[in-house]
Amino acid sequence: MIFASLFLVVTNVFNRRMDDSVVNVYYEFNLIDTHELYANQSYVYKKDDYPRLLDDITLEITNGKVRIAEETSPHNYCSIQGWVDDSGMPIICAPNYFMVIIEERL
Repeated sequence: MIFASLFLVVTNVFNRRMDDSVVNVYYEFNLIDTHELYANQSYVYKKDDYPRLLDDITLEITNGKVRIAEETSPHNYCSIQGWVDDSGMPIICAPNYFMVIIEERL
């Protein structure tokens, strides 16, 4: 009985995360885009559309993880950070005023 209850709780947590999590993209602290966490896609944010970017930024989403695949900045911290799959763990691209966070769907 305890094992069955524990199994249901764990299964519910994993299913909830898969169904309820999205990748939110922010520019200048404003939400500009939302993507499915399991989209398995790449998205390019163009400097022409977002003038404070130092250059284009490529966001990649694969198998429930997200990363900045390409970006231009003095130290490349956001692309060095690599893959993130934890809800609430931001990828911050400074000084590009660009941020990506896995969050629960609103």
